[in-house]
Formats: sequence, C-alpha cells, structure tokens
Amino acid sequence: MRTPNLKYILETILEDQPQALSPQEKQQFAEEVAKFSALGESIYGRNDLEETVNRVKNIVERADKIMTETDNEHKLVGMKKVNKRLFEDYRDFEESARQLKEAQQHMAMCYENIGQHLSKYFDVN
Repeated sequence: MRTPNLKYILETILEDQPQALSPQEKQQFAEEVAKFSALGESIYGRNDLEETVNRVKNIVERADKIMTETDNEHKLVGMKKVNKRLFEDYRDFEESARQLKEAQQHMAMCYENIGQHLSKYFDVN
C-alpha cells in the first residue's frame, strides 16, 4: 500500500466540503425566505377544529336519537349496542382533535421561532 501524498489528502478533505451556492440558488432562496410568512396559513389551520368536532358531536347525538326511536325492544337493544360503538368512535375522534390542536399550537410556536431567527439575517415578509 502506498503512502498518500499531500495532494491526495487535500482532495479527500476538500471533496467533503459543501459547495458554495450559485447566484441563482441564492436568489431562489431569497425569494423563498421572503414568502416565509405565507406558509403560516397552513401552520395555523384556517378551519376551526372545535366547530368541526361540535358538528360531528351533534350529528352523532341526533343519529343516536333517531336510531333508538322504536317500540321494538329487540331492535332497541341492537341499536344501543351499535350506538355504543358510535359514541366510542366519537370519543376517539374528539381526543384526536384535542391532540391535533395541541400539536398544531406547538407547530405554530416552532414556526414563529424559525421566522424570528430567519428575520435576523434575511428579509422575511
């Protein structure tokens, strides 16, 4: 095995170094950073999650009321079993919505922190 020479060592070291961005890449980056605040629309969630949960709850409750309006005891017992699962699914839905809202709030906080860091060095709208 031959001993590596200085040229080989330098080439090996330099190939691991990140390459400088081209002027076009820098311009594209500046444009993307300038539009950073527009990303907030998807981060903050434009739809009201609580309103959606309440609408689903209202539908589930009315479905239960309609499905259990019967004089037939046998049918009523069957419907109550079915509706028990419906309410369990709704509780899971409600819990998932709560977790989603918490995650969305955390994501919004991180997004704002990133924006503050970027605005120190770049033109962020």
